[in-house]
Amino acid sequence: MCMQATCATCGGKSWRGCGQHIPRVLDSVPVEEWCTCQKPEGSNYPPKAQ
Repeated sequence: MCMQATCATCGGKSWRGCGQHIPRVLDSVPVEEWCTCQKPEGSNYPPKAQ
């Protein structure tokens, strides 16, 4: 299960967990608050929080 997390690099909202529930975690968060680190190729979502 995925859950919201904070990126240690940029401080934006990201996710952690299995990766299968990313939309459920981030679709309610304004895009302006998302992690600004480079998105994985082919993804509309930020990378997994470290």
